[in-house]
Amino acid sequence: MIMPDLLSGSIITTRIRLARNLSGYPFNIKDVPAAKNVIKNVNRALVKCGTFNLYYVGNLGAVSLEAMKERHLISPELMENRKCGAVLINSDETLSVMVHEEDVIREQCFMRGLRLAEAYKRLEQVDDELSKTFDFAYDERYGYLTACPTNVGTGMRASVMLFLPALSETNAIIAAKRKVEREGLTVRGLYGEGSAAEGYMYQISNEVTLGLSEYDILKKVERTVLWLCEEERAGKEALYGTQELRTMDKAKKSFGVLTNAVMLSYGEFLTHIANVKLGAMLGMIGIADIEGIDDLMVAVRPANLCKQHGKELSATERDLFRAEIVGKKLMKLRD
Repeated sequence: MIMPDLLSGSIITTRIRLARNLSGYPFNIKDVPAAKNVIKNVNRALVKCGTFNLYYVGNLGAVSLEAMKERHLISPELMENRKCGAVLINSDETLSVMVHEEDVIREQCFMRGLRLAEAYKRLEQVDDELSKTFDFAYDERYGYLTACPTNVGTGMRASVMLFLPALSETNAIIAAKRKVEREGLTVRGLYGEGSAAEGYMYQISNEVTLGLSEYDILKKVERTVLWLCEEERAGKEALYGTQELRTMDKAKKSFGVLTNAVMLSYGEFLTHIANVKLGAMLGMIGIADIEGIDDLMVAVRPANLCKQHGKELSATERDLFRAEIVGKKLMKLRD
């Protein structure tokens, strides 16, 4: 069997986040008129950065908020601020600006693949426009001042989402995490601190922002991500190269389940889609569009299913709807 590039599909997405507060304002603005005035000024400032839709947390239902969280556009902290919280999201959902989260402003940029410098450059344009309207809280010695001390300095978190089945199945991820942490970085689950690594997916990000420049952080994260990908590549060769039939059997059985199931819980889906993705990456299943599989992982989360269906669904209805969407999508991807 001719093996494809074993790094293909390991790197899912890049996210850059900048935390900003305002001089003369508390980090948690509780005065409602003042908080809403900040939101209006953020909205005006972003005009030069493209078209953004403004959403007030208090005006959104629970399903809509959860769907945004599932797509990483908002955080659990922002969801709780129904009094003053808001988010501005551009048309293709690559830029998100949260207002009145843990910090007054949280800017985010999302891109496919390993594109740290490109994502930062794009977010820097947003930050520059906001800085023309707002006087950011900044100290000459410490840098940008933030609600959480670990964000003081650049106020930047650079993270990359990785798919690491070989490191996970061999438990080599434990030693890899320790090495990453010694570099001042962290390995977390899909939704950050305290979350589980669903479907072999891990988030790699910087832990320290003080005393480093933005580009120092980007280089460190990129270097670590490439090292993890190389470890994963070696792990794939060692693990799956000697267990080709077993791996192919798992992948094809999972493909059969996902394309024939009548009902499918999200937990079942994650288990089987990870096997299918691995099979596709190893050339065992004829799916070239790995990104299509990644998109499916978000599309069939509970709240996003409800959004697609246009109403809140029961658990049984979600499982039925998920099975239908997954089956059709995978058959289309294989074509």
